[in-house]
Amino acid sequence: MKKIAVGAAAICAMLLAVFSAFTHQKLAGDPHYITSAKCAGCHELQHASWQQTLHPKMFRPVKRDSDILGDFSKPDPNVTFKKEDIQFVVGNKWEQVYVRMIDGEYYPLTARWMVMQNKWTPFKVQDWKETPMTKKCNGCHTTGFDPATGKFAEFGIGCEACHGPGSRHAAHRQKRQWGGCALCHDRMKSADNTTVKDIVRTVAPSVCGQCHTRGQNSESGSIPAGKFDFPVNNMPDADFTKNYKEKNLKNDAEKKFWWGYGVSKDRHQEYADWSNSKHAKALKNLQEDGAKRGASCSKGKRDDQCMDCHSADFHLAKNDSKPTMDTARYGVTCVSCHEPHGLDQQAHVEPTNRCGNCHLANFASRTGAAAQKPHAPCPAGKVGCADCHMPRTVKTGGFYSLRSHAFRIVPPQASLQEEIPNSCQNSGCHKDKPLDWAIGEFDRHYPGAAEKFLKAGKN
Repeated sequence: MKKIAVGAAAICAMLLAVFSAFTHQKLAGDPHYITSAKCAGCHELQHASWQQTLHPKMFRPVKRDSDILGDFSKPDPNVTFKKEDIQFVVGNKWEQVYVRMIDGEYYPLTARWMVMQNKWTPFKVQDWKETPMTKKCNGCHTTGFDPATGKFAEFGIGCEACHGPGSRHAAHRQKRQWGGCALCHDRMKSADNTTVKDIVRTVAPSVCGQCHTRGQNSESGSIPAGKFDFPVNNMPDADFTKNYKEKNLKNDAEKKFWWGYGVSKDRHQEYADWSNSKHAKALKNLQEDGAKRGASCSKGKRDDQCMDCHSADFHLAKNDSKPTMDTARYGVTCVSCHEPHGLDQQAHVEPTNRCGNCHLANFASRTGAAAQKPHAPCPAGKVGCADCHMPRTVKTGGFYSLRSHAFRIVPPQASLQEEIPNSCQNSGCHKDKPLDWAIGEFDRHYPGAAEKFLKAGKN
């Protein structure tokens, strides 16, 4: 019996040594990407919900015929390739671009399918060779992109695109789940026995902003400036703007990406729009001028009631780890409204409910209230907050289908200065009415407001 016990102890010791060596090896060295499929083992709910979002479908290999949405049933002069030539697809909601590997590089084919308009349009016909996806697209349409090699860990926007390389996080998790680690590590010290941050967990706007903005990389080590149309060598929680030259209204001389009114015209600019909004400055305004800014919600006192609306890191933190007024870092960021794993799809269907969490007390227009009028002249239930405050000014899929994230009213008067869609006519409510009618009605309900909006838009 004694020999059996000794033998069992030796086997346990050997297994412990093997496991320890394996786990410690995974923790050693630089973190690396493990792909979203590995994350699903522990985060099944988030992974399943994420798969239903647009992110994993942004760039993917063709695996089945249904992946290709374009209609090849009848000839079209724009389509000079066969369905069999398509190896990869980009997008699947507004429009779909088709891609083929040529000489080791991903290139777009010369026609795209406009999903919502159900038609083909030309795409990069003359300059497809000047559009290698490694330099133009893959930093945002893939996960774990390496600018030195052009390779990546995963097609589409996976878990690690927002959370950073997951190898250490997975190894720590494995270590915690196996009780044998307690033989060497005191679990009472910390949950994972390490003070090293093993994965990115943040409400920082940079996580979304690294891809939802336009520009070119700045010089980074051996990588010259302007080589890529996206940030490189950047962690999701870092300030990517320090090594990235963003496109903005001031350097857009041809007004290709921005309306002169100061809101986005082209897609992938939500971060730039948001950066100039009051949402981005919500916490800063509260911290710098608390008595004035907090008066409407807490009788002039800065307290947690204000922070719940003015700070994303306060609002989304657990009750036992809320930051203070001085330690909070962010205002109203992307994840204040967008649940990043797709678990709250209803927020997109009924965005007014999300706005009402903070703006319930402000559902009355100051101008309208002074004239004893309701906030909006439209019938209740027919129009929501986003229809006026996030008008569809951004073109994708062949029409203005994406909302501005500047959170700014675009009065009909702005359409006189340039052909910008306005808040009254582009939400499906009054597009059948002439512009003169919209201008008159806006002035009637909000006297003097148009001039203020126009002035703010130019600044």
